[in-house]
Amino acid sequence: MRRIIFLFFLFPIFSFGQNKSLGKIDFKFMNQERTEVAKNARLELGLDLPDSILQLIQYYMAGNPNQRKGLNPFVSWDIDVQAHFEHTSSKAQFSAIGFWFTDIRRNQKANKWDQLKTDHQFRIRYAPDQLGGWSVYLTAAIKGVPLYISDTLDFTVIDSKQMGFVTLNDSTQYLEREGRMIMPTGVNLPFPSNKNNLFYSLDKKETLDLAAWEEYANLVKEYVRNGGEYFRFFMHPSATEIEFEEVGFYQDRQNQAWEMDQLLSFCEENNTLIQFNLMYHTYFMKLGDYNQFRYDFTDNWHDPKAWPYKDPNVPSGYSVFLKSNTPSDMFLKEEAMRYLKQRTRYVMARWGYSNSLSAIELLCEPWHIDEHTHNNEAPYDDLTAAGDTARKAVFEYHKQIASYIKDSIQYTQHLLAGVGRFPVGRSAIYSHFTSETPGFIDSTWYLDDLDFISISYYSRSPEKLIHSKSSANNVYGSEENSMAATIQRLKRTYDKPVLFGESDHGDASHECSDYQGHKIDLMRYPFTGAIGHFIWAGFTRSDNFDNNIRVRDETDAWPYAINAKDYFNSDDFIEVALDKSALGREKSKFKSSEKEIVEHQYIIGRKEDVAVGYVYNRTFNIRTAGSRRGVDISDTPCMKINEDLSTPIEISWRPNRLKVEGLKSLSNYRVLFYDYSGKSLLTEAKIRSSLFGKLKLTHPLLVPEKSKTPLLWYRIEKLN
Repeated sequence: MRRIIFLFFLFPIFSFGQNKSLGKIDFKFMNQERTEVAKNARLELGLDLPDSILQLIQYYMAGNPNQRKGLNPFVSWDIDVQAHFEHTSSKAQFSAIGFWFTDIRRNQKANKWDQLKTDHQFRIRYAPDQLGGWSVYLTAAIKGVPLYISDTLDFTVIDSKQMGFVTLNDSTQYLEREGRMIMPTGVNLPFPSNKNNLFYSLDKKETLDLAAWEEYANLVKEYVRNGGEYFRFFMHPSATEIEFEEVGFYQDRQNQAWEMDQLLSFCEENNTLIQFNLMYHTYFMKLGDYNQFRYDFTDNWHDPKAWPYKDPNVPSGYSVFLKSNTPSDMFLKEEAMRYLKQRTRYVMARWGYSNSLSAIELLCEPWHIDEHTHNNEAPYDDLTAAGDTARKAVFEYHKQIASYIKDSIQYTQHLLAGVGRFPVGRSAIYSHFTSETPGFIDSTWYLDDLDFISISYYSRSPEKLIHSKSSANNVYGSEENSMAATIQRLKRTYDKPVLFGESDHGDASHECSDYQGHKIDLMRYPFTGAIGHFIWAGFTRSDNFDNNIRVRDETDAWPYAINAKDYFNSDDFIEVALDKSALGREKSKFKSSEKEIVEHQYIIGRKEDVAVGYVYNRTFNIRTAGSRRGVDISDTPCMKINEDLSTPIEISWRPNRLKVEGLKSLSNYRVLFYDYSGKSLLTEAKIRSSLFGKLKLTHPLLVPEKSKTPLLWYRIEKLN
């Protein structure tokens, strides 16, 4: 009987195709009056296809997993709905993709999400960016055959407070919004990760707890209301992903898509920007790290001696679909990439309209591909055939998905980024180890469709920004090992700027210094030439207390991120960064110290009459900054700091004065020093530059205590 019904429903499709006539469809403006559509805000259209098509969709939904028949509303080769927009005067055009939508409601009593009866189950979203008159009409193709078209409707876009998309200035290589340079500075709020996040579960029927999303939504709101404007987010199978258990089937994850809608609505209302990562790395690991066995590619489990049970959870849908236990097959097999492009298509259709997405990273930590650490398998860094396969898979995914977004579906509103590590190996330009003649290099960062490089970087060393420096301050020596030199090398090699999407000091180090390590990093990174910086640990709150003091509360790092954000997006900093003549850096010993314990970096303006920078006492670090009461750091990475930097020392400007090089010669300058909080003027000095344009700083005492002056920002201004 099912086979007869299926053929009967298909009859109208074949009929329209043979008659070469298009059926009429109607659509509705869902959230705005046609005469008052807000510029840069979400415009949503709703469409119902004919009952014959909807019945075939329901036939698909009711089918057996991986054996479904009927029409899949999530893939374009079955159903392709598009809205064609045109601006009346400029003739600018855009075709927005329709997506299948199910309305959702939180059911607090049952601790679950309910799927509601939904009218207009195909939705189209667009954010018109020009004022005035527009027109739009819809088309629908079934099984690749154009079958339906709507009438054209007019609408009018009026001004709003909603800001536009983030762009990259090709000349300055900085990010901009509404024509103004921005320096994204903030934290990672990766995904709902507390309460019942289902990372590790022995019950494959267990479902996500409402509290996970409720807590996460409140966390984001609290961050924004405290002044946060930028954060980084991941699509993770535990709580935010649209596809995992079954390839091409997103219906059982519509609750997570609905929660994403609510998150974006809040961010749009507050002009908050999200660096959006499309795929968390457990998706392409043989065994998920950090106990995320439930959401890795295969059904591998931890060492059975340590974990005396087999994985009760199903492998990923792509493992089943490909009959493979090798995650790289997902990126190298054409039939899998075909579905991954549809997954990307759905994400862009549903959220790609939003100007609250500052940029899209295509993968998270790609070096984990095919990794099974408990079997000592980490092929991405191996100079073997398996390593060649892993690197080729990463490159192919980035190449095909980036091209699909920009060239095939032409969603060009957003910047795309490729994630990698700080370069290693002989070439010092790749995110993996290389030999003289490697078999295959992951050359993702060369791709023209990627706009910038997003770095993940973890190091607890106070020296991590400047390890070696032997040449003049403003010169990049060939052997120099500093963050600024690395960024310069990457920009020269790939013609792309560098943003730190993720940085920290490493596991078990978060609270050692009461998050002062975060503050130090946030205050320094943009002076290296980076175009943005997101601290990793900013999202965990522990339920464990010691003497009524919370032991771990990473939100304590928020004020530091917000203060740094305010400074690096201020007129004083932007003025110099946009029109700079040099980046300078140096490190110095102090009196009898064996190590260089003073660090100094700066940016000089083009006219050499203004500069901004910082001076930092490296003996104030995650070991010496002092933990909060109740935290024992004796057996943590915080103790593994070089002994020469583990004794706090007060540092004055004598006897070795730090130098700013490249200012106007024999000129009088005013130097303004700002305290460690980054808010108030601490002191002012008047200094004269030398014949060669060098200015020797007379800075306040660098006292390695968090309530004093371990690090100072400064501004230099030429006096008339």
